[in-house]
Amino acid sequence: MANIQNAGKVNNSSFLESNAIEEMLHTENSVLLATESRISDVLNDIINPATLVDNVDLSIMNEVKSLKAKLNIDSKSELTHNFQSIQVVGHRGSLYHELENTRRGFQVASEIGCDAIELDVFLLKCGSLVVFHGGGDDASPGRLDDYFNIEGSILDYTADEAQSNLVFNPYFAEFGCGPDKIKNNDDAYIPLLEEVLLDAKESGVLVKIELKGPGTVQPVIELVDRLDMVDQCYFSSFDHERIALVRQMRPELKVDGRFKYKTGALFGNDVPYDFIDIAQRAGASEVHLKYDTCTKERIQSIHEAGMDSMAWFRGPRGMKKDVYTKYFDVGNEDSNMYRVVMASGVKSMCVNRPDVLLETLGRQSDDTINDEVIEIMS
Repeated sequence: MANIQNAGKVNNSSFLESNAIEEMLHTENSVLLATESRISDVLNDIINPATLVDNVDLSIMNEVKSLKAKLNIDSKSELTHNFQSIQVVGHRGSLYHELENTRRGFQVASEIGCDAIELDVFLLKCGSLVVFHGGGDDASPGRLDDYFNIEGSILDYTADEAQSNLVFNPYFAEFGCGPDKIKNNDDAYIPLLEEVLLDAKESGVLVKIELKGPGTVQPVIELVDRLDMVDQCYFSSFDHERIALVRQMRPELKVDGRFKYKTGALFGNDVPYDFIDIAQRAGASEVHLKYDTCTKERIQSIHEAGMDSMAWFRGPRGMKKDVYTKYFDVGNEDSNMYRVVMASGVKSMCVNRPDVLLETLGRQSDDTINDEVIEIMS
């Protein structure tokens, strides 16, 4: 594959300036500066809050909050461990370099050294499986409104129609790569899952498949079986009935007693007190927790139950909201934030900035991405 020395470079100076200022505001000393009036000024000067997140309540800034405290990380020694064994997962690819959930975005994630990629899957009315996230909630996913500036759902389309007629909105704030990576770019289209899996089979990168839409379980399993990629793939969902169905359909064990078909039980903001029991009843081999719910105690309980753990990070808009309104001791997916989450003991991290995590781990080559991007993100 082509060298990506210039991957992620954004020509739009205001886009770069906004991200640079955003990172500068959240150094280790930012907790001393992050008062309500200061953050309000930053939001007003740099980013229109209406385009950043919906309904930002600035009143919650009255109390400076700490991610370290939220996760019960209180020892400096815990932030300086060698975390080389962490599995680095590119959330929707490498979305600050290329458009999310595209073949090129996943290829870049593999090229810069990610252990795995994470993607979202829908089954369309034509019977094709496509890789797409979209708007909406888990009860009604795949909305097109912000992604394409049109009403409707990805489920209203065939694969051919989606690839031919849907043009991504280059100025949608969720697209971290910026407009220049979307406009007039032949790579900016909705790919078939089979295309992405074949690319992954060639590169060897692991694939975490979120069963986003209804009816995805059986066709996804059958496709993975047909491509002989069982050992390379994981199946996850917030709908635990879906991963329970995976386990019902494929209960096989490996020689070491672990499940051959790996599944992940996803949890959101509110982690039930009995989340371990819920995951085990669904036959999960992993538990995937939102990054700021990965307390040391929860992660330890997951491992003691014989399951693996993963921290998942919100999309770009959600992460910006968190660092502007909740966690003033870390930056927006900078090394400090990643070290805090890693200190929980989690085994895998699904991040929007895998290059930053790889650099934090000392696993990134200097020539893999543009130096300007490294300077802005570090």
